Amino acid sequence: MRQAQCKCFDKFGREFDAVEIIEMIPDILAWAWQSVSPDVHDFFDVRQMHRDGRTQIQLPDLKELKGWARSHGWPTPWFGFEKAFMAKLFESKETFSLALHESGIHILIPIEKYTLTVERLQELDALYEEREEMGALGQRPTRWGTLVSNLREIRRLVEAGVKVKIEGTETILTTWQGFYEWAHGRYHMLEDGYDSWIGDDNS
Repeated sequence: MRQAQCKCFDKFGREFDAVEIIEMIPDILAWAWQSVSPDVHDFFDVRQMHRDGRTQIQLPDLKELKGWARSHGWPTPWFGFEKAFMAKLFESKETFSLALHESGIHILIPIEKYTLTVERLQELDALYEEREEMGALGQRPTRWGTLVSNLREIRRLVEAGVKVKIEGTETILTTWQGFYEWAHGRYHMLEDGYDSWIGDDNS
């Protein structure tokens, strides 16, 4: 679990300081998150996503949060308060709804689906095809690094549980294997022609 001080905004656009607790393993872009509302999102679905490491939970000032928790009879131990708060938060629909409505916390989850448009695909294809004359080496690709970065972003969406629809086709990417087969099939020369691999963020 990674924590950092940050400036956050509530649904009304008001700024507040928060300790950001990131449970998410894949690092997806900001636009791919959606804010959880207990009136819209199912408690059991969100709880399971939290258990799977697919939520981002933003806490307000911990002193204020402890005061709120204490006033509602929630555990406020000196050590491990955040862990105790999370356990109580996801204890039931009632505690979940109460905390989201009153405590100042915010829960974010990945969006459900994303469409990779024809226009975006054309941009990716252009990165793949762009070449530059390099003397004795002949024409060499110049934008494959950017392409790999973009494909990794798509892979991380899939890993986060986002269903990625390829516009103009019946293809919907829902697994790492599905993503890899699609990306490798479309940009097959990347596998042997570029050092960084689309299948992870380490190479």
